[in-house]
Parts: sequence; C-alpha cells; structure tokens
Amino acid sequence: MSVVDDILGGNEKSAARLITRIENGDTDAYRELAVLFSRSGNAHIIGVTGPAGAGKSTLAGRLAEEMARRGKNVGIIATDPSSLSGKGAFLGDRLRMKGAEERNIFIRSMAHRAFPGGVAKATAAAAYIMEGLGKDCIIMESIGAGQADKDLFFLCDTVITIFTPEYGDDIQLFKAGLMEIGDIIVVNKSDKPGADDALREIGIAVDRSTRSNGWHVPVIPAEAVSGAGLSDLADAVESHRLSIEGKGEAPSRKAEHLEAFLTALLKEELWQRISGRITAHDVFKELSHEVLNGTIDPYSAVHIILERLEREWTSH
Repeated sequence: MSVVDDILGGNEKSAARLITRIENGDTDAYRELAVLFSRSGNAHIIGVTGPAGAGKSTLAGRLAEEMARRGKNVGIIATDPSSLSGKGAFLGDRLRMKGAEERNIFIRSMAHRAFPGGVAKATAAAAYIMEGLGKDCIIMESIGAGQADKDLFFLCDTVITIFTPEYGDDIQLFKAGLMEIGDIIVVNKSDKPGADDALREIGIAVDRSTRSNGWHVPVIPAEAVSGAGLSDLADAVESHRLSIEGKGEAPSRKAEHLEAFLTALLKEELWQRISGRITAHDVFKELSHEVLNGTIDPYSAVHIILERLEREWTSH
C-alpha cells in the first residue's frame, strides 16, 4: 500500500510521517499531498487565536474534547514558536492538551518557521492530511502574533478569538483586526476579577461592528482549565457552521480563503528562494559592512541593494 492509501485507511503514524516530510521540504511528499488535496474541503476547520497567555492551547484542547463527545472525528494542529536552534516545535501546547490526548485525539505540533500569522507553511498541508484520515473537525491553534495572525482567517471556516479580563493591555489587538476576524469571541479566565466588565465592553464593541452576512458574533465567558463555558462555545461553533451552510456561503468562502492563502504561500516561497541569492551577493556583503561601520543607514542600504540587483538581473 502507498502512504496515501495508508492515510486514507486511517493510519495516523503514516500521516505524522508525511507531515514531517512536508515540513522538511520533501518534494515527493508534496506529490503525495496533491492526491490528498483532491479529497479535502469537507472538514470544518476551526481557528483559535488571541494574545499570548490567553489560554489558547488549553481552550483548544477542551474544545476538541467537547466536539469529540458530540461524535466528531477531531484533529488538532498546535502551532508552536520555533526553537531558535533546531527550528522545531517546543511542544509546550501538548502539555496543556492531556485530556485530548487521553481521548486519543490526533494532535500535531507544528513549528512556526517564521510563516506570517504564526501558521507554518506546512500547517495547511497538515489539515489536508488530517482530512485524509477522516477528520471532520480540525482545530487549528495559532501562536497569537498580532496583526499577522489575521492570516489564520484564510485557513479556517470558523475563527475563535480569545481575550481575558486583562484584554485592555492588548488594546492594540483590537486595532490589529482580531476583533474583525473572530466569528466567535471568548473571554477566557472569566473567574478572574474584571471579567464582567470585559464581557460588557467587548459586547458593546461587537454590537458596533456589522457583518455583511448577518452573523452576530457571540461573546462567551469561559474558564478553559475547568471546562466552564465549553459547551456553550461548541454550540456557537455549530451554529456558525450551520449559518454558513444555510446561506450557501461555504463554497465561496472556501474559494476566497484558498486564494488568499495561496497568495500568502507564494510570497513565502518567493522570499525563501530569493533571500539566499540576495544575502550571498557581493553587494549585500559590501553594504552590510558599511552599515556596521556606520557609513550608511540600513534604509538607504536596502534601496541601493535592490537597485543594483534589479539592474543586474534585468540585464541578463
């Protein structure tokens, strides 16, 4: 049997190996992924985002448990910050998802690898592979990278944005657009002082915003450690899924998201291919030395480098 056949047959070890090969840039792995991609598009992908320390990992794990109790075949993709030395995932999120692991929910920790939005290039591939395993509900947790976290929107059918009673310290995240992309907002750690005020103020902010599709964003209090509020959250997720399907938005929404994510991947791939050529070029080394010596500022150096390389590349 091929790797693809193994995965379609539910072999999670084969799925994990294929994800690792894709993370490592294995060309053959991408060919195998192409077969699985043709089978994708039916799972409900749920994004979980928010500021650091909001409890994303714990809530994602608890939500997975609740969805599994409701009969869903669940997978989790947890995106960790990359190790500075080995570029691997820290696996810290896994420590907060023991309940999900005990239910044998398939969890994959992914290294960030500097992809915009805290979502590794291979994360989308992991979602397609999980669909191949038969997962009909995939929970995708990002590392919470502020403005760039909006790219999570392009992978998910439903986005959950998490804040805490101390959300006022993260007011810039409102400006960054996390309020805009959240289909559901959770105020986690709602047992802490200030939770009622946070719920009221965020509710007012949500009421002021409008959604062209008529969806009213619910604001849900929760306490992920104890599991309080998770049933209400799962109900809201299901309501949002039914809303999308009932209005016939699912195909156009997926097409829009796929196009936007394809653009993001293209930018990433182009940068990876070009950056090596730039940093190895003599003009880059020359200008870097001048910046270090203080004879030129970095901004001017970048413009000079680009101008010289453009003249060189267009003349060939």
